[in-house]
Amino acid sequence: MTVHVKQDFGRGRNFNMEQKAVIKFNAKLGKSTSETFRSMQQVYVDTCLGRTAVFEWHKRFLEGRETLEDDKKSGRPILVRTPEMIEKVRDFVANDLNASLKMMDEALNISRETIRTILHEDLGKTKVCAKFVPHTLRSDKKSARINLFQRHRCSRRK
Repeated sequence: MTVHVKQDFGRGRNFNMEQKAVIKFNAKLGKSTSETFRSMQQVYVDTCLGRTAVFEWHKRFLEGRETLEDDKKSGRPILVRTPEMIEKVRDFVANDLNASLKMMDEALNISRETIRTILHEDLGKTKVCAKFVPHTLRSDKKSARINLFQRHRCSRRK
């Protein structure tokens, strides 16, 4: 009997965990790697894990692995923006509006991309004429600019 999964679950974390559980189940039943892969292809069709992944996981489970979780990745960990980081960047910019990303990177030990994200997304700042300024104008500054523009426009008509 062939059962086809109609929904496209993508290759998300939970869907991969489900397929790893199937591989583990088949390994414990004593089914061969090829047999496991063929049965998974019948069920998962286009969303099935690749042949190499199925073979690797099958081997791990035969060697006694119990967990379905992936191994820890090597490399530099991804830093998240913390309230402390945001406050450090806010203070740095308040003290030196001419600060560059490189200066902040060296002083705060935060990556340039993280600093840029904090400035733009968290603090709403953008660089104008080598100074970090608020990305949006306050209402009083906006009305002052409109008044100045209107006076300038009226004086040019005369």
